[in-house]
Amino acid sequence: MLFNNNAPAEMNNIKPTWKVLIVDDEEDIHVITKLALKRFELDGKRLEFVSAYDSLQAKEIINQQNEFSLIFLDVVMETDHAGLDFAKWLRETKKNKFSRIVLRTGQPGQAPEEDVIMEYDINDYKQKTELDRKKLFTTVVTALRAYRDLLAVEESRQYERKFRHGLEQVIEATSDMLKRKDLQTFFDGLLQQVMSILHIDNDGGLVNVSVGAGAGTKLKNQGYDLIAKVGDTEHSELTPQVIQLLNTASKIKESVFEDNIYVAYFPSTTEKSSLLYLTGISLEDIHEIDIQMLNMFCRSVGIAFDNFLLNQDIINTQEELLVRLGNAVESRSKESGNHIKRMSDYCYLLGQKLNLSEFDCNTLKQATPMHDVGKIATPDSILLKPGKLESDEFTIMKLHTQIGYDILKDSELPILQAAAIISQQHHEKYDGTGYPNNFKGEEIHIYARIVAVADVFDALAHKRCYKEPWPLDSIITLLEEEKGKHFDPKVVDAFLQNLDEFLTINERLTGEDKL
Repeated sequence: MLFNNNAPAEMNNIKPTWKVLIVDDEEDIHVITKLALKRFELDGKRLEFVSAYDSLQAKEIINQQNEFSLIFLDVVMETDHAGLDFAKWLRETKKNKFSRIVLRTGQPGQAPEEDVIMEYDINDYKQKTELDRKKLFTTVVTALRAYRDLLAVEESRQYERKFRHGLEQVIEATSDMLKRKDLQTFFDGLLQQVMSILHIDNDGGLVNVSVGAGAGTKLKNQGYDLIAKVGDTEHSELTPQVIQLLNTASKIKESVFEDNIYVAYFPSTTEKSSLLYLTGISLEDIHEIDIQMLNMFCRSVGIAFDNFLLNQDIINTQEELLVRLGNAVESRSKESGNHIKRMSDYCYLLGQKLNLSEFDCNTLKQATPMHDVGKIATPDSILLKPGKLESDEFTIMKLHTQIGYDILKDSELPILQAAAIISQQHHEKYDGTGYPNNFKGEEIHIYARIVAVADVFDALAHKRCYKEPWPLDSIITLLEEEKGKHFDPKVVDAFLQNLDEFLTINERLTGEDKL
């Protein structure tokens, strides 16, 4: 995983500080405050002071850097309530809920303590006369500890949200893997999970190991491809040191940590494996329990990924078998060799244009090749007859819809269940005059309504044993005339509104039997 994070302050020889804003129109207050606290230190951090002499100047400073741990705020400055107005602006307009505000006033009568504490979101109220060095020290310690604890709570909340979001993505993607052709959601979820486990917030990406890649292999980007990322990480060349560690992790099949670079290895029983790497990570910032949790997480992800690949192989095998069986049936009736491929692509595209889910579109594409499987039982004398069928011949021909359904209906596989429905219903008509069950309107499954339009278009556009191909204008006229009769109007509209895309598919998958 590629991470281009900003180096910590310590790495740039800049010590972290507590930033304190002093807002007061009296120069002496600034001088005295800085002098009294010049040796102050808490959690290894000194104070860094910024001065503002009225509320307008303070607003300008906040607009430039709204990251102050503590604000000493005078009440009476350019107006009698300038400090109170600034406190309200900071909390409500700037949405700053973390900076600790200590209100200091030399005129307590202008801002009674009880009223101010109740009406304004401040954290302490002091009269300037009571703030000697000891009380000032105590006030600062109390305020900074509260600020530190608030940030820690907020950081935990943010990581919890990241963890939950990443976990949701992983769970959703895992449960939905069989419905998807890509793993983008799954990989994005993994990145979120890793960052939440290590409590980091950086740009990054997931690295895929090309088949055969490893130590010494010279492939694209040294055999590693960035396949998922978060933030602004660019797909740039990996550094030699990172390549070396990636190769080491691939070779020993374990995660490694060296020179502020952590490489996590996802185990796999296949030739395909994945790695992630983090740069600029200090070992001191990562607890041993985090590493153990991450290693356990990587092992679990490796198992899940293997299972996905296995399931994907099964799906691909099913799809190939259906296409080959469909082609076998079509070749018997001497249909175009690419009829099945065109039908699948037409139906997939129509599903997309009709806003079906990706799962439905893929299922439709995979199941469509079996739409005429029932013709396997149709006699050659009828199936190959060059002229119009007689009434009794047509009755026999119509049986292929039910035969196809009977062949497929008992399968528990979603693809074959869809194929059974399509086989039975693709000759139903929208007005209820089709066969075999005289289904009407939306009684006909959307898969079958889509296949009906695609099948008729392809049949008319190409030569068959009983007809020559129709001109495109004649096909369009027929589709328009049959809206609401033979075809679902929505499906016809989706087809004709995107006709150029369907013609492109036709051209790409047509040999000698062109339109």
